[in-house]
Formats: sequence, C-alpha cells, structure tokens
Amino acid sequence: MIRLPYREPFNFNALLDFLAARAIPSVEQVTGGEYSLSMNIMDTPGRLSITDGEGELACRIVADGPLPLIDIAEKVKRLFDLNALPNEISDGLCRDADLVPLVGRSPGLRLPGAWDSFETAVRAIVGKQISVAAATTVRGKIAQRFGAESPYGLLLPDPIQFSVLTEDQLPMPKRRATAVRDLARAVHSGEVDFDSEPDDVRRSLLNIKGIGLWTAQYISMRALNDPDAFPETDLVVLKAAQTQLQVSGAVELLRRAENWRPWRSYAFMHLWAASVPT
Repeated sequence: MIRLPYREPFNFNALLDFLAARAIPSVEQVTGGEYSLSMNIMDTPGRLSITDGEGELACRIVADGPLPLIDIAEKVKRLFDLNALPNEISDGLCRDADLVPLVGRSPGLRLPGAWDSFETAVRAIVGKQISVAAATTVRGKIAQRFGAESPYGLLLPDPIQFSVLTEDQLPMPKRRATAVRDLARAVHSGEVDFDSEPDDVRRSLLNIKGIGLWTAQYISMRALNDPDAFPETDLVVLKAAQTQLQVSGAVELLRRAENWRPWRSYAFMHLWAASVPT
C-alpha cells in the first residue's frame, strides 16, 4: 500500500468521472469510488487500485513480483495531478471575474494526467474529431488486438509494438493510423522525449504529420501535467467559452486566456467541466 498526500481542496470525483468516461475495457475500471488499471513495469505485470482517503490517496498494488514503488508513486502523482497548488491556481484564475463562478462550482479541480505518456498521446490522436465514447471503443479494439493477457487484465502495447504496425492494422482512418505509428517510432528513437520540457515536446510532436496544434497542446496538458497548455480550438471548450465568457471564437479565446497564465490548463478544465451536464 502506498499513501500519497495531496493539498486541499481536491476534486477526486471529477477526476474519476473523467477517467470513467475514457476507461479502456479490460484495462481500466472505475467503480465504487475506486480507479484501477492493469500495468506492466519492468516486465512485471500487476494491478493498481486507487481510492481517496482523508487528505491522501490510498494505492493498493497486486503484482507477480516486486515493483519500483517510487516509480509507481510518481506515476500516480502525475495521473491525479497531486503536485498542483489549488489555492494558488484558484487565486490566479479568479482575477478574471467571469471565471469566479466556474472555479467556485468545482473547487480543487485537477488536470486529468497520464499513467503512461505515450498511451495518452495515442488517445489524443485517436480521439481527434470523434466522440469520447467512439475513441474509447477504438482504444478497446486496439487493446484486444495487440495487448498482452495477464492475470490482472490486458496490458497495453508499447511504442515498439506500435512502431511495426501497418496503417491497415489499426481500426481508424489511415492518416491517424500513420500518425500513431510515426509517434511510436519517434518515441522509440528518442525524437519525442516525454521527459523533456513541454515546449520541446510540443515542437517534436508537431514534426509528426497528422499531429496539429490541438493535439500537441492536449498531449502537453495531460501527458506532461503542463499547467499552461491551452487547446483553444477545442469545440466543447469553445462552446462553453461562448456561453460563460461571451467569447466568439478561438482567436478571441486565446487572447482572453493570456490573463490566465500560467494556469491556462486549469481554466480549460473549468470550461470543459461547465459543459458537462450535472
């Protein structure tokens, strides 16, 4: 068991709802206030289950052998954005009076991060211009076709496995399939290094045909916990900005977002949350 403290306020339920909508069948599950996933670290398969305690996350691990607990802890911190400074973020965003009601509606809202940066980048490519449900279905098909069975659930394919696939093997349009394969090759070769600075990662992503500004910014926000990424062309957020901020388009929204630095990613998530029916 690992226990990881966090700063209050912490909106754990909002993160669970986000992850539940995108959970890959046979890999991830959200039930009864618990998030769990099958994992493979250093060729050791296992399952991780995470629940919320008072001021800390409780992480239960079941595995075939010893696992690097420090590495697992860091991955959980990134997935649940535990290094966030919620009061500082709220104070920064509330300098814009129009954001005050949104921040007040979801105090302690965190960035939904990534257990695995590459896998989250694949999700971003798959999910562009299709619904969350459709993208999750595609990821489930990929997991079933190319994932490895384990006693703890399916283990997702890694960049090496993706890099040798042909476009027609992936259940998506050819351009996206090519982008996924090329991303895998770039990660495997080190051309894309998710441990680099966000600006460097975005530049390397944009060198891959089929990855545009929205995708690069979204990957930066989720896979890197970049607090200032801002996918301003996101249709859901644009619609929320029109309703909540009386902003008419992406250019105007990006200009308005200059006032939210260095917390634009959190403003994005508050706008996104405002679009979700309660």
